[in-house]
Parts: sequence; C-alpha cells; structure tokens
Amino acid sequence: GAMASGAVVGAVAAGLYSGINSFLDAAAFATLVFAPAALPLDVGIQHALLGYMLMQFVVTRMSAAKNMITPVSYEVIPFLAKFAAFISKTVAEEGRPSSEALSTVLVGSSLVSVAAAALFACASLLPVQGGVAKMLPPPMQAGLFASIGYGLYELSFETLSLSPPLDMAADGTLFGWDAVQLWGAAHAIGFALWLASRKTSHPALFPVFVVGITVCVHAVCAATGTSLAAARENGWMMAATEGRPFWTLLEARQFSKARFDLICRPEALRELVCAVLFGPVVNTLLNLLLIAPVVGEKEMQIGLELRAHATGSLILGAAGGYSNYVAISNTAIHIKCGGVSRLSCWFAALVSALFLLVHPLFALVGYVPTLVVAATCVYIGVDFLFDNLALPLVSFDLGAAAVSWAVFWLCQQVGVLVGVIISIILGQVYAVLTSGKTKTKEAIKAE
Repeated sequence: GAMASGAVVGAVAAGLYSGINSFLDAAAFATLVFAPAALPLDVGIQHALLGYMLMQFVVTRMSAAKNMITPVSYEVIPFLAKFAAFISKTVAEEGRPSSEALSTVLVGSSLVSVAAAALFACASLLPVQGGVAKMLPPPMQAGLFASIGYGLYELSFETLSLSPPLDMAADGTLFGWDAVQLWGAAHAIGFALWLASRKTSHPALFPVFVVGITVCVHAVCAATGTSLAAARENGWMMAATEGRPFWTLLEARQFSKARFDLICRPEALRELVCAVLFGPVVNTLLNLLLIAPVVGEKEMQIGLELRAHATGSLILGAAGGYSNYVAISNTAIHIKCGGVSRLSCWFAALVSALFLLVHPLFALVGYVPTLVVAATCVYIGVDFLFDNLALPLVSFDLGAAAVSWAVFWLCQQVGVLVGVIISIILGQVYAVLTSGKTKTKEAIKAE
C-alpha cells in the first residue's frame, strides 16, 4: 500500500512538472514562431499545447515503454519560424488580411506533421537501426545538429526583438548599450544554465531557473519603477496575451483561406521539408535508438515506437496541433521527478489539457521575462554546438571534427537541406570508394 501510494505521488509530481513544462514550451514556441510573424500568441500556444496533449496520449497508449515524454520539437522551430516569417511578410505585401497568413502557417505546420506520419509509417517497415548511420555517419549528423543548434541560438536574439548576431555585428549595433543589456544577460544566464546542466541533472534545475529569473526580473522592475508595459516595450517581458477559448485555434485554421500557392513556393517549401526531415524523422529516430537505457528497456521496439509516433503525428496534424516527439532529456527529468509509470504520462497530458481548456491561464505568459526563452535558446544552442563541434576537437578526434565542421559550414552557406543532401551524396561516394579499397586489400591478403 505504501509503495502504491508513493508511486501515485511520484506520478502526480512528475506529471505536474511535465505538464507545466509543456505550457512553458508552448509559450516559447509562440514567442519564437508566432510573435515575430505578427501572428496571435494565444493561437500559437494552443497550437503547441494541442500537439503535446494528443501526442503524449497516443504514445503513452501505444508505446512499449511506460514513461516516454513527447515535448514540443525545438528542432522544428527554426524552420517553421522562417516559414511563418515568409508567409506573413508576403501576405502583408500583397495587402491581404492577416487571417490568410495565420491559416497558411497553421496548415503548413499540419502538413509537416502529416508528412512526418507518412515517413514514420514507412520507416516502421524497414530495418532502420543501422540505416541512419549508413546514410548520415555520426560526424555528418554532428554537423547537421550543430547547424540546427546555431539556428536555435540565433532565435535567442529574435526573442529579444534583435536582429541576427552576424547582421548586428556587420551594422555596428551588436555592442550598443540597449542591445548588450538584453543579449548579454541572456548569454550569461544561458551559459550558467549550460554549465549547471553539465554538473547536475537534478530535476529542480530548470524549474529553479525559470522561477529565479522571473522573480529577479520582476524585482528589478519594481526597484527601478519600471512598469510591465515599459518592460515589454523594451524587450524584457513577453508580449501580453489574453487567451481565447480553445476552439479559436480550430476556427483559425481555415483551409479555404490557406495560401497553398505560397506554401508551394521554393522558399516556403524548403523550410517545411527541412522541418519534416530534421525534426521528426532524423531526431526522433536517433532519440528512439538511444533512449532504451533511460526508460529501463534493454532494447526499444523501434517498429512499434515509430508506428506510435506515426499515429500521433497523423492525429495531431489532422486536429491542428504542432509537432511533438520523444525527447531523451525531458524523459530523463520526468523519471527523476518520480514518473516511472504510464499514469505519470497520462497526468502530464491532462495538465497540458487544463492549460488548453482554461484559457485565462494564458495571461501568465505576459509576466514571463523574455530572458527565460532567450537564455533557454542560448543554452540549447550552446549545448548542440559544443557537443557536435567543440567536443571532437577537445577529444582530438580530428577526422570527425573536420567532417562535422565541414558539414556545419556547408549548411550555413547553402542551407540545411541542400547541405545535408550534398553531404549524403559525398558520404555514399566515400563509402563506395573505401569499400573498394578494403576489398582490394582483402583480396591481396588472400593471395
């Protein structure tokens, strides 16, 4: 009885943490994707929350693992942000109503999830365990994830209403005092969070970070007599939003208003293809291959897990939710909070549903400092860049470092999609050439 009640308490605690975290992730998503494109924040939050709730329910029901968490996909955000910015700008230039831009962005996001569902379903029928490594060897994967990490890092500037860092350096505004206050604080906090995460994986780390930064920023505002309106205007607080009923999202995604002609333009289609491939497909496959020890399984049933993700992606895409997929770090924290059963995941989904259905809670977003999101982007970006670019150098794995840096440079020059296609082609050519040399050496030895 004591063990059972303890398990329930642990499930509630873990579910509460992951559910609240889903709301913070949804707010971050809306701030990074919807706000810069002048789209309504509350619809962006609903979009992300609906996606999390549905995917978490489906994966918890279908997965062989009992406690996997499927949060907002941060890997998709850089691509969807560029897509949203392009759509919003083009619609505005044409003098069309903003509702067209909103519908188009929501439909585009749904297409990403539906396309991912199709690819998950196909992959579930294939022996994918070694397929990803053969097509994209680890050093190439490192360059790819470093490029995605840099995209997330750049979003820290966008969150603070600043231009990309290289653009600011070029026009001399990077070291202006107003700008330095914002990005300097975000970098200091983001680096501190990154260093702390390297020292401890305690489940209280991220909640303490969010609460601590929020309290400090509000204390500074109070001490300096800065109003919330002034703090928002100067980039220190997220934009205020009054939540509307959850069906606002359903009404906003009108296929009749969606601009499919804009979705089919190369600059838009490129971002959606990248969002499908490098968020759901590659990242989810890698996470599923690596998560077994975290969830206490000897080996994951990859086919089953991919079918679960295919089902969840199809449902959330059809319903109007944003991409959510399994994440190792979120799952590990959830387990450390006491989430060792399916009950904990059900409860996390229910908490996210509460935020979705009780829309007055959305007002909380306007009290969250932008530094919370910006520092998180710095933290994740630095983590990706360090693991994939710096670590091979520190480990003196110079061959792997050269490949990862080359792929990263290529992605920065020609875009992630073209860069990866070129890398795959070069990788396969190299594999064929080295395979031929190996066979020749073996033949000589045999003689």
